Amino acid sequence: MVDYVGAGTKAANAEAAALIAKNAAILAQARKDTAKAIEDSNVKPAPNAADDLAAINEQVKVLVDQKEIDDSGRKQEYQKNTNDVQIDNNMTARDIGILRKNDSRLNLFSSLTEGDKVDVFKFRVTTTANTKLGTLAADEQSKELLRVQVFSKSSGALIADQDPKSGDAYENFKALQAGTFELDKGDYLVRVSRLPGLDVRSEKAVQYVIQLSQGVYRNDFDTVEKGVSEDQDAFGQPLSLGAGHDALMSGLSSASSFISSLPAIGTSATDKLTGAMYDALS
Repeated sequence: MVDYVGAGTKAANAEAAALIAKNAAILAQARKDTAKAIEDSNVKPAPNAADDLAAINEQVKVLVDQKEIDDSGRKQEYQKNTNDVQIDNNMTARDIGILRKNDSRLNLFSSLTEGDKVDVFKFRVTTTANTKLGTLAADEQSKELLRVQVFSKSSGALIADQDPKSGDAYENFKALQAGTFELDKGDYLVRVSRLPGLDVRSEKAVQYVIQLSQGVYRNDFDTVEKGVSEDQDAFGQPLSLGAGHDALMSGLSSASSFISSLPAIGTSATDKLTGAMYDALS
């Protein structure tokens, strides 16, 4: 019996391998042509042409490696839910996971609802490595409004910014999109808002997805953010600490009421109660 799935996978891998080899040959020729141009004209060539091709070649390799992992059936998927908060800042940032090179991929599904100006999330990077950040909006209008920023959690420094007017931070953002930005080990914040000057009244709901990865991944972590919970305060803290907490508070309240009802020290009733406690301990 012919294994059509296996044959298709082998054909796809062979095609990808051929593409890598072709890119490598083109890269080698590009380097030769660049060196010859410098020698013949003494004119500085356009920068990064060969580097860009090398980056493409590396991304193709990642795709091939990822397909092998997917086909092996060893990939695991996890999901957790969070709730939006009324007061959204660095202190109330929701955790979307730990980014590990060639191990984990982080996927965030959320939205800026009407009147919601900003969402803040946090994640940890365990290895300094080239990192890829992908963004997706529900529609073209939402995509034009979306602004994603990445900050260092420890220093507060802006690392990358989707706003084209943000200078070097915008260049870093484009590199993150291409997967060619080396993100240092550490803790980071992702701030999602609307681009300056657009939808200043926050009237447009923006549904979005953010994805972070370093190379291939074997564990897929999804964080799905829902609306503000009625069981939480403006900072996302629970209004009630649960049945155990309620029972403790009820017990303390009862004990306080009992003590308050006792006669003043020195009265006969107090003396009898003290005597009874002494006899019980004797």
